[in-house]
Amino acid sequence: MTNRHWRELLEIVGVVSIVAALLLLAAEVRQSNRIAAAQTAMHIAIAYDALHLERASNPEFAKLFPKLEAPEAHLTTATETSQIRGIARHYFSILWAVQSAYDNGLLGRETLEAYVSGLAHTLDTWPGIRPYYVEMFQGMTSVQDAEVYAPIAAYIAQQDNKESTTTN
Repeated sequence: MTNRHWRELLEIVGVVSIVAALLLLAAEVRQSNRIAAAQTAMHIAIAYDALHLERASNPEFAKLFPKLEAPEAHLTTATETSQIRGIARHYFSILWAVQSAYDNGLLGRETLEAYVSGLAHTLDTWPGIRPYYVEMFQGMTSVQDAEVYAPIAAYIAQQDNKESTTTN
C-alpha cells in the first residue's frame, strides 16, 4: 500500500470514528433527557404524596378536608384557614412545576392534560379551596397564561357569568 492509500484509509477510519462518537453522544443525551423527565415526574409525585401522607397520618390535618369538601357546613378557625391556604399554595406550586416541566420538554402533553384535569376535579370536589386558588391566580399575572391553571380561569369566568346573569 502506498502512503496515499494509508492516508485515505485513515481518513475513512477518522470519519467513521466521528460519526460513531456523534451517535454515542446522541444516545447519551437521549438517556439523560429520559432520566431528567423521570426525575421530574418523581419529584412532582413526591410533592403530592407528602400532602396525602400528612392527611393519612395526622388526624388534626385530616380534619381540614371535610371543610374543603363542604365549607358551608363547617366553621373554620383562623388556623384552619391558614392551613387551607397553605394546601392551596402547595398545590399551586406543584402545578407551576408541572407547567415549567412541560414548557421545558420534561413532561408530555398527556401528563400536562392529566394535571389540568386533576385541578378541574379538585375545584369540583373541594369548593373550600376555590377562593384561595382564585386569590393566587388573580394576584400573579405571570401565571395567568399557563395552561395548567386553565380550570381556575374557567372557574373565574363562570363565576363572572353567574354574577352578570344575576344582576341583569
